[in-house]
Amino acid sequence: MELITIKELLKRNVDKYRNQIAFQMRGDSGYRKITFQQVAEQVEKVQGILLNQGVVYQDRVALISENCPEWAISYIAIVSLGAIVVPLDAMLSKEEILPLLNDSGAKTIIYSEKFTGYFAGGNVPIGQVKMEDFDNVQGSSQLPDVDVKPEDTAAIVYTSGTTGIPKGVVLTHKNIMSNVCSVSSLFDLGPKDNFLSVLPLHHTFETTAGFLGPFYNGCRITYAESLKSNNILKNMQETGVTVMNGVPLLFQLFYNGILREVEEKGKGKLFSVLFGISRFFKRVVGINVGRKLFSVVHKKFGGKIRFFVSGGAAIDPGLLENFDLMGFTIYQGYGLTESSPILTCNYTKSNKPGAVGKVIPGVEIRISGSELAGEILAFGPNIMKGYYKRKELASRVVVNGWLHTGDVGYLDEDGFLYITGRSKDVIVTASGVNVYPEEVEHLLKNIPGIKEVCVMGTTVTEGLRKGTEEVFAIIVPDFEYLEKHGYAEEVTVYSKIKEEIDGVNRKMADYKRIAKFKIRKEELPKTRLMKIKRFELKKELGK
Repeated sequence: MELITIKELLKRNVDKYRNQIAFQMRGDSGYRKITFQQVAEQVEKVQGILLNQGVVYQDRVALISENCPEWAISYIAIVSLGAIVVPLDAMLSKEEILPLLNDSGAKTIIYSEKFTGYFAGGNVPIGQVKMEDFDNVQGSSQLPDVDVKPEDTAAIVYTSGTTGIPKGVVLTHKNIMSNVCSVSSLFDLGPKDNFLSVLPLHHTFETTAGFLGPFYNGCRITYAESLKSNNILKNMQETGVTVMNGVPLLFQLFYNGILREVEEKGKGKLFSVLFGISRFFKRVVGINVGRKLFSVVHKKFGGKIRFFVSGGAAIDPGLLENFDLMGFTIYQGYGLTESSPILTCNYTKSNKPGAVGKVIPGVEIRISGSELAGEILAFGPNIMKGYYKRKELASRVVVNGWLHTGDVGYLDEDGFLYITGRSKDVIVTASGVNVYPEEVEHLLKNIPGIKEVCVMGTTVTEGLRKGTEEVFAIIVPDFEYLEKHGYAEEVTVYSKIKEEIDGVNRKMADYKRIAKFKIRKEELPKTRLMKIKRFELKKELGK
C-alpha cells in the first residue's frame, strides 16, 4: 500500500491530473471551477500568508468555514507546511470556539466571511486570515521546503460526539493517508467521478471519505451550495454527481420526499406495484431492475449516481432495502474519529445490507468479551496518536496499540461486522440481561406516528427491582401525521403513542419491553452527524 504524506499527495496529483477539475461550487455566475494545478497555486499563496504570520513547523492553525473549495485548499496548505490543522465545527458559537482555540494553542485562524464578527476587534489575540482575502493578501515569494514526515501530526480534531466533553484527537499524516489509501483500494474511482460534498468538512468522515479520498483518486468534488434537499438535488442534476457521502437522516429525508411527491401526484398505488415487481425480480430472478422501473426517481438525482455511502450512525435496514429496490446502492461503513475514521465498510464486490462491512486492508478487528457480541477493538496504522494534552485518557482508550471503541458488536462467519450498540449505553435489567437501545429504537422508528426516539435505561426507585434498570423511551411524535389521522389533542396523541408502544412490547421479549415513556415536543439534541446526544437528554431528565 502506497504511504505518502498529504504534502506528497498534492505534488503527486498535480503531476497526474494537472488540468482536470479538482473542486467546483455554484456561485452567482455559474460554477466556479478549480483545477489541480490551480489548487497547488492557491496552496502556495495561503502558505505564504501563514509564513508572514510566523507559522512554523508543528504550529497549530485553526480552520472554520462552511464547506467550500477554500476550506480544502487551506487544509492542504496548513499540513503541507508541516503545521497542524485544527478543523472547527462551523455550527459552534463564539463561546464554544474560544476554549478550543485556547486548548489547542492555535497561532492563527483561517475563517470565512460568516465568522468575521467572531474574531474582529482583537477579541481573539491570534493571527487571522479571511478566506475572502486570499487573492488580496500578498504571500511569501520564497517558501521553505519543509520535510514533512508520515509520523508528523497533521490534525487535532475536537470531538465531543455524544458525551459532551470535547477532546482533541491527534491524527498523523500516516494515520490519515493510510486510511485514504486503504479505502481507495476497495473502490473503482477516478477522474470520471464527481463527489457531492454535503457533510461538514471538519468531521473526519467527510475529511477522509469526501475530500482527501476523492482528491487522491483524481475525482471532481462539488460543494453543495446549501443543505436544503432541493438545492442538493439541483447540484446533482446540474453537475452529474456519481457519489455522495451521507448520514442515515439525510437518506431518510430523501426517501420521505420521494414518498410525499408520489402521494401528491396520486401515484401511491403505482409506486407500490413497482416495488412489488422490483422485489420479485430481485428475490426470484436475482436481477435488480430498480433503475429501469424507477428511472424518474434516478432522473431527480441527476441520473448518474453510482452509489451512496452512509456513515456516522446505524442506518435502518428497511431504508437500505427500499433504496436498493429503486436501484440505488447505499454502502454502509463504520469508524471513529480516533481511527481516521474508517475501520470497516461495504463496497462493490463485498456488500451485505445490515452489516457495516468487512475490515479494510491493513486493519485488524477483534471482539472482546462474549463470543456472540462484545466490545469492538481495532488495531492498525490509522489508529490515533492520542488525545491532545490528555495522555491519561488516551492510555485508557488505546491499550497496547488496540483502540477500545466503546461500541459493541460481532463478526459473522463471512467476516462482516455488525454493531449492536454502545457499551456505555447498554441497559442492564434486573435479570442481568443486556438490552441494546438501538434494537428497540429501530422498532419504534418504523411507526408512522413517531418522528424521533431515544431509548435509555432508567433506575427503578422502588419495589423488588429497586436499583436496577428498566427500559425508558423518549418519543418525539410526528404531530403533522397524527393530526391528519385524527389525533390532534395532547391526550389523544399520548393515547395513540401508548397504543403503538404496547404493540411493540408484545412483539419483544419481556426483558426488552418499554416500561415507561415520555412525549417530547422539541426535536432531540444531535451532533453534526445527527447522532443523538444522550448525555444531554440524561441531564435534562436528571438521570
